[in-house]
Amino acid sequence: MAYLFAHIKLRPGKVQQFTEVLGQLAPLLEKHGGWKLHGSYFNVIGRLHTVVDVWELPDANAVQTTLEKASQDPAFQKWAPAIEECVEDETLQVMTKLPV
Repeated sequence: MAYLFAHIKLRPGKVQQFTEVLGQLAPLLEKHGGWKLHGSYFNVIGRLHTVVDVWELPDANAVQTTLEKASQDPAFQKWAPAIEECVEDETLQVMTKLPV
């Protein structure tokens, strides 16, 4: 099992729109690659307009394969412009849980 941590810097005033978009995209990413959204967290203290999404993935290869498959889905293509409108910067980290 792998986990994807998406560190996202939103454009000012785009939190609500991003939340709506994520609600539409999460089922598509699950459908096309088995991603499961464990949570989406917005900062209270710290860097403004920052979100961290935590996804469970079948494996590390699921990032590229899922995004390739999902990008061909018309429903995903419908929301792609909204993603670009909301997101200023994004860093993805694929991690695995330590055995502790």
